[in-house]
Amino acid sequence: MEKVLETILINYSEEIIKQVKKEAIMGRGREILGGVINRPEDTEIGIDKLGEKIIEKIIKKYNLNTTIFSEPEDGTIKIGDDVSDFYISIDPFDGSLFYLRGFESNWFSALSFYDKNKIPLLTSIVDILNEKYYITKRDGNYLVSVNTGEERKIFPSTKEHIDDSVVLASYIMSSQYSKKFFNIFGDLILNLHPKALLYPNGGSYIYAYLASGLVDAYIMFDEPRSEIDPGFPIAKRIGCEIVSINENGSFEDYNFLPGHQHDKVDLLIATSTSKLRDILIKHYVNKIKR
Repeated sequence: MEKVLETILINYSEEIIKQVKKEAIMGRGREILGGVINRPEDTEIGIDKLGEKIIEKIIKKYNLNTTIFSEPEDGTIKIGDDVSDFYISIDPFDGSLFYLRGFESNWFSALSFYDKNKIPLLTSIVDILNEKYYITKRDGNYLVSVNTGEERKIFPSTKEHIDDSVVLASYIMSSQYSKKFFNIFGDLILNLHPKALLYPNGGSYIYAYLASGLVDAYIMFDEPRSEIDPGFPIAKRIGCEIVSINENGSFEDYNFLPGHQHDKVDLLIATSTSKLRDILIKHYVNKIKR
């Protein structure tokens, strides 16, 4: 089954690149379909439906039974019999607001398979503009070029300290998220070394950056599960820490919950190492005690 799922991921990754670029050239996919449940900062547009249609078509071709969990309010899609062979979590187009406003930047699609026991299986995170995709295989994670077919094995960083080369990420382009982030972590950011980076974006694709060492840590308050489930397994599988944090500093491993894609996590921290996780948790606990 895993080999079949890997083939499906590859087919999906190649097709979503081709179809999105076709829509973009034709100037289509920007029609507003509605809001996104529990997310005042987001908007569902035409391009968001493309990935759902592509994966439905591929799954039906293989005559498989599955339940797909996607972002929209009507985003639970059953294919085949009532009993699913596996689950799918998909972010069909991560970067909708960029696309809507005409920015050719950060267009991604993310998809993960889970077994009936909710255990992650395989993930693909597609970099549409660069025509590449990050994918889990049986022996590790790879970055694959659609144009050349080149495959390169990827690894997370081994960063354990907040130093001059650290890269921290958080989606801060909406006040929905930036206010709380800067209230707690603002002083940490202000005191970063000038050569350190705050990467101001995130979502389901960020776990490809974490798994490949581009980002050392991702911090999000009130993160929707629909932005975690489609992508986090690619980083989790390689040993990264993906945890939800309680106010007392205790934490739990983040886990996929079928049908809960519209719920949010109070504080999510994803890091390449456990030491970096502990540094960020300590900062959070000290800050809220003041």
